[in-house]
Amino acid sequence: CHYCGYQENPPSRCPNCESDHIRQVGTGTQRVEELLQQEFPQARIIRMDVDTTSRKGAHEKLLNDFEAGKGDILLGTQMIAKGLDYPNITLVGVLNADTMLNLPDFRASERTYQLLTQVSGRAGRHEKEGQVIIQTYNPDHYSIK
Repeated sequence: CHYCGYQENPPSRCPNCESDHIRQVGTGTQRVEELLQQEFPQARIIRMDVDTTSRKGAHEKLLNDFEAGKGDILLGTQMIAKGLDYPNITLVGVLNADTMLNLPDFRASERTYQLLTQVSGRAGRHEKEGQVIIQTYNPDHYSIK
């Protein structure tokens, strides 16, 4: 904890079965895409991250595809938080919203708030109502409330 200094090592054994075959699963965009595909098998997912936008013009192509209705879910990193204005976006989800709070930056709280405000503004921009779901370990933190 960057507030009180508490530290804890990750478990080396499963607390349930005592197995030592622990591996990090993570919540990278590729893993989230897999989980979304399992949950919503008919959904067309457009993923925007460093892997899918590394080629010249890829960023614009993916956004154009989404705008043209070729995707049902736009999944991405912070790069999709700003500047998008699509009238049909009604739901925005933010995973691990408090990750930035752990950065060694005295403005981490402010930056977290700014990012959440920007990405939340993507939902319900026109006549349709929007909803935002935020996943966090710190729901009472002032920058996330």
